[in-house]
Amino acid sequence: HQMSGQLRRQFDRLYQEELARRDAQIKALQAHINPHFLNNTLEIINWQARMSGDVKASKMIEALSTVLDAALDRKGSPQVRLAEEMTYVKAYLYIVTQRYGKRLTVEVDLPDELMDCLVPRLILQPVIENAVEHGIGPSGQGRVALRGSRRGDFLILEIENDGGLSPRDEAHIARLLSPDYDIQNEPSGNIGIANVNLRLRILYGPNCGLTITRGEGSMVTARLTVAIQT
Repeated sequence: HQMSGQLRRQFDRLYQEELARRDAQIKALQAHINPHFLNNTLEIINWQARMSGDVKASKMIEALSTVLDAALDRKGSPQVRLAEEMTYVKAYLYIVTQRYGKRLTVEVDLPDELMDCLVPRLILQPVIENAVEHGIGPSGQGRVALRGSRRGDFLILEIENDGGLSPRDEAHIARLLSPDYDIQNEPSGNIGIANVNLRLRILYGPNCGLTITRGEGSMVTARLTVAIQT
């Protein structure tokens, strides 16, 4: 009975993950953009940029292609090595640092021994994007830091920004990350961090997920807890 209960819970998690994946695919189709056409167009633009000697534009196009490839998930693999996930993160960060320039400082501290850990695909980018958007303070300057560690059977990934949290922000985050939150009723622009939290809880159980807390001063920490699978 204990084994059948475990199998049932595992089946339920896989089923919910598949529903989430299919829902994402449907939303992509509803965008009316052929992803292959988009990638082919980017390749043509990249070729033109290279021919013109515009290295900066070429690198931005390559970074955007990397982010799009991750979103399309051509391999159909829901989990990837942290090393692969970081290729998508670095591509995204390259684009945003070109946008903000010296106004945004990005720090990454991930030990090499964590790079073989499996994580859900595109689990970091929405959280980092949220940190970037809120990390640029009234002064026009901001800092985002990503670090990781292993604590027992869990991989801990933390994203810090110094943009601060208002009481209204905290209430909004509490609602988005609530265990009984219904993602179906939320406007699409607000579901990024809620989606991350839901995916982690579906895949790994209630001990995993996303938390966002206020620290000293204006420091805000988003923490992703991922079960390490052996």
